[in-house]
Amino acid sequence: MIHPFKILTVIALLLAATLVQAAEPEQMAQADALLASPNLDYQKAQQALSLYEGLLTGPPALLTQLSRTCFILGDLAPKDQRPGHYEKGLMYAERLIKAQPDGVAGHYWKAMNLSGQADVGSQIQGFKLLTQIMAELKRAQALDETYDQAGVHRVLGRIYFEAPSWPISVGNKKQSLEHLQTAVRLAPNNSTNHLYLAETLLEGGKK
Repeated sequence: MIHPFKILTVIALLLAATLVQAAEPEQMAQADALLASPNLDYQKAQQALSLYEGLLTGPPALLTQLSRTCFILGDLAPKDQRPGHYEKGLMYAERLIKAQPDGVAGHYWKAMNLSGQADVGSQIQGFKLLTQIMAELKRAQALDETYDQAGVHRVLGRIYFEAPSWPISVGNKKQSLEHLQTAVRLAPNNSTNHLYLAETLLEGGKK
């Protein structure tokens, strides 16, 4: 015979699990809304990360948002705190790749957080990370070039624009132009795509 106390404990645990499952979509929606805020700042991004991390499960969608939020925090954080956010974002991206090796999100956000690390690190570190960044971006491009409003083309276009040219690095204004024109074609409503394309055009003396 099962002790009544054990039965009550099981019922309580099942009820708690049901309440948690019901709260998760709301918590996810709150975090999503914070990141979509037009006046997004460091504090709001931190709140979003706390909400995401407070969820008990780690489905691909959550891991995507965790990696993305860490990247945003890295951009918004004080200089001395930026590396830690990118490192955490990289960890979530690698977990996402393990869960969905053929999903675009893991490879894309891994590349973005690696780019953040390259940005805050030394020039030598940046050059060392570049090969890995490019490999992840190319993988993401092959999986879904429209992801994050043509984010792969936007980032590749910027890398080719900013990096020194061969033989020092991968800089190539022609490839920058091609990727950014593709970004504008695939996601014409993204203003950053147009901004980066305009800068590449100006650099090449074009209208």
